[in-house]
Amino acid sequence: MTESARLSVVVPLHGGEEHAEECLESLRDQTLDDMEVILVGRPRGLRPPDHRFTLITLGDGGDDPGTARNAGAAFATGRYLAFADPGSVVPADAYRALVGALDHTGSDLACGRIRTWTPYAPGHTSSSPAGAPDAKRDQKGRARLRTHITRHPKLLDDPRAGGTVFRREFWNRHGFAFPAGLGEDFPVTIPAHVLSTSADVLGDVVCLTRGSRPPADPLRRLEAMLQVSDLLGRHAPQLRTAYDLRLAEGPDLEAVLEAVRDRVPDRLAEVLGRLGRLDPGAVERLPVLRRLQIHFAAHGMTGELAELRTFAASEIRHRGVLRRGLRSRRWYLDYPFRRDPRLSRSLFDATRDLRLVACVDDVRHADDRLALTGHAYIAHLDSGRSGIELWLQRGEERISLPVRRTRRPDVTADSRQSVACHDDSGFETVIALDALPSGRWALHARVRARGVTRAGRAAGAPGERVFDAGNVRVSLTRDHGLTLGPRAAGGPRPDPDGEIGAVRWTESGELVLEGTGRCPAGRIVLERGAERHSWPVRQDEETWTVTVGRTAEGLPLRSGTWQVLASSPAGGNTRVRLSAALIADLPRPRVTGFHEISVRTSRDGDLSLAVRPALGPHERGPYATRRRRAAAPRRVTLRNAAVFDSYGGGQYSCNPRAVSEELARRHPDVEIVWVTRDGQFAVPPGVRLVLYGSREHEQALHTSRFVVANRRTQPGWYRKPRGQTVVQTWHGTPLKRLGLDLEGMPYAQRVPRDELARQVATWDLLLSPSPFATSALRGAFGYEGEILESGYPRNDVLFDPGRARAARRRLGLPGDRRVVLYAPTWRDDDTTGRLALDPARAAGALGDDDVLLVRAHYLVARDLAIPHGDRIRDVSGFPDMADLLAAADVLVTDYSSAMFDFACTGRPMVFFAHDLERYRDEVRGFYFDFEAEAPGPVLRTGDDVLDVLRYGDLGQFAARYERFARRYCPWDDGHASARVVARMRP
Repeated sequence: MTESARLSVVVPLHGGEEHAEECLESLRDQTLDDMEVILVGRPRGLRPPDHRFTLITLGDGGDDPGTARNAGAAFATGRYLAFADPGSVVPADAYRALVGALDHTGSDLACGRIRTWTPYAPGHTSSSPAGAPDAKRDQKGRARLRTHITRHPKLLDDPRAGGTVFRREFWNRHGFAFPAGLGEDFPVTIPAHVLSTSADVLGDVVCLTRGSRPPADPLRRLEAMLQVSDLLGRHAPQLRTAYDLRLAEGPDLEAVLEAVRDRVPDRLAEVLGRLGRLDPGAVERLPVLRRLQIHFAAHGMTGELAELRTFAASEIRHRGVLRRGLRSRRWYLDYPFRRDPRLSRSLFDATRDLRLVACVDDVRHADDRLALTGHAYIAHLDSGRSGIELWLQRGEERISLPVRRTRRPDVTADSRQSVACHDDSGFETVIALDALPSGRWALHARVRARGVTRAGRAAGAPGERVFDAGNVRVSLTRDHGLTLGPRAAGGPRPDPDGEIGAVRWTESGELVLEGTGRCPAGRIVLERGAERHSWPVRQDEETWTVTVGRTAEGLPLRSGTWQVLASSPAGGNTRVRLSAALIADLPRPRVTGFHEISVRTSRDGDLSLAVRPALGPHERGPYATRRRRAAAPRRVTLRNAAVFDSYGGGQYSCNPRAVSEELARRHPDVEIVWVTRDGQFAVPPGVRLVLYGSREHEQALHTSRFVVANRRTQPGWYRKPRGQTVVQTWHGTPLKRLGLDLEGMPYAQRVPRDELARQVATWDLLLSPSPFATSALRGAFGYEGEILESGYPRNDVLFDPGRARAARRRLGLPGDRRVVLYAPTWRDDDTTGRLALDPARAAGALGDDDVLLVRAHYLVARDLAIPHGDRIRDVSGFPDMADLLAAADVLVTDYSSAMFDFACTGRPMVFFAHDLERYRDEVRGFYFDFEAEAPGPVLRTGDDVLDVLRYGDLGQFAARYERFARRYCPWDDGHASARVVARMRP
């Protein structure tokens, strides 16, 4: 390292960065002479590539990027200063170009474009002299030398430091420093741009990044954003409106407002108070709900803010607009506190909420014409008497298009509100391509309704389609809608080998994909998150086909968007593309079984399948709910039938399954109906399945003598008919607080009180497994009706050795292996579902005769990838937890209600409670002293859990175990289901 370098680059390290070596290699290969690199923090195991690299090890604060960067900046000797993230790659000529620009212009800082890294991301190929950057070589950006953020406001959009070089004298003069503990760049980069005399903005890519950093604490981010807002107000007021609007609409403010409760800590109160200083022009542009939230927060009106939060969660979709005023009549939203004299009427002005909603849903090419279908309306206003205009626009030039109005009840169904009808918002139009002047055109729409006019560019439906229609390139994307431009000239056409050229459906509802040439793999894989299913490819001489039907478990694809991949034997996956002809004429959505399946593409032609429940427009959405509620018959004749619902239609399991099977055995004349939300379980012969929310579901609920459920999951349109018996079984003895007892638990997901009361009012019978549960459930739900203290029906299987043997056979487990079941609960504050006990490590540490079953909670299981092998099985998708408990020899859990069920078996339990204090005191709260009563060891580390499973004497907890079982499952004896059916009196 030289004594005084030209450029100092600071890289913060906390140890273990996955791609740090690639970052350092890219810095080593820089073409800029006279550069030093300072590695700061805890660079464990990294070796400096050459003499220009210096290691600085930090003790306290070494894991914090901000602290490490500040320490590196203080140590730096260069005339210029830069910062590189350890996960980034810097193109070889990047720093030479940035420093060269600063030498040439004398600006205070220089920056370039940042692009997401891929293995094929282009490097920087500048060959210009360092003193004269080429301003025209990049087709997506041009250099702007000696500019300023006030003349180039887009610099606010990507304020990352990774692509910026600062003049060191400028840095020191203003005393810039990264905030400790925040891990964000904008508190430095935006003030630096604002306070600079000038900045150089290059058009080149100067940094390749691997994506977003871990999310920062929302309150700290909001606090830093407000500080930047104040600085803009002092030094660049012309930028403040746009910046404050982004702040006010952003997720950080949303998260902070959601966490506000009656007692507000001083620091939070100070931050909320500063919201009153937001730019008035920005606040005026916000929707009414956010304006009210900011007003209440800034004025310390926490009670009103809480009421507004409840309103937003349950009632906002049912409130519309009102027209008020004598001379100047304006639209106002009918929200809470509208008549409160403390509040200005302008807070409820709906001008910004009456926004244009315009979308092109489909475009097709035939006979030199494009046929478009879509919809357009003004939010909150009925579309019945609205007017729609469409035109293509290029600069100031317009081409009007003919409009044919169509009925679109699906638009109302998907509008997420129950007040305005948009059934008449549909349109069709045709574009004659032979008469279209050359250029780049975009589709615009104007809607007039109830004296309000809104116009703008039409958006696109989900998915992206790009295809050529003659000499016109047609692009339909979600953000930019429909654009028409010149067909791309030259360039190699993609190899059609392996492309999907045809899509068809069989009579049984299977999807057949037909490809050209050779398929790049032997199997086609459908992937959604961590879930994967595959089907074999049949290869002929010139074509290949694959038939996508039910999964290996015999189930249809669950709802969601599935990527279609070609999976090679070596383990690599490539996206499957559609042919150009098929992209221009996509297959229509198809209803098969309980699902509607749509074919989608990306702008590169990659194939995906969008799956959703096959509910018609009059069956889904709040508007349909309101109409069905109003049309519900007052008197019906009940049939000898019973409707069963487990976890909102998610499973065939738990207490409803046990009662259903007992009812079928004892009373075969009773029709058994099960509700499914997504078709993800099978039922025994003779049982009828209905889709949640469908007309069949509605009819079954309105006409059956019995309804049995284990959660508060009845649809909003359900009205209990006279004579019907509703049995609420619930789904576990409560250790964790429920319902009304969740007050004061900021992370817990609460049901609004009125909705909870509506559901509870329909219950005729509540099942309880113990006197303890009786007391807890009454208080949690405010339930005063009949409780049947019968034991839990789902635990009957734990007294049946045959069910345990059958479960082991289904899992392929020999009878002589010890089965350890790991089944943690879910955490309201962590929706990722990350497992505290590493399954692979645990399975490897257990004995050779052990097998580990991992059961992730059903709310997060589909997002987890759990390894599978001889000693480890992912059983998250196993139909019924009760069968797994029957098969297990040892249960490892944390706070799951499975502990109360498993206590019936007398088999040992181990509790991995690594976050006990936080979960108990902040997240959910407990009904009793868990540590004192747990019928097994309560452990804090994974190593302790493994030690106990390998060497521990779990028999020492026998006395506590007996007391636990006596208190929490005293009536479980294998006959609880029979007692429930007897009480129902079918």
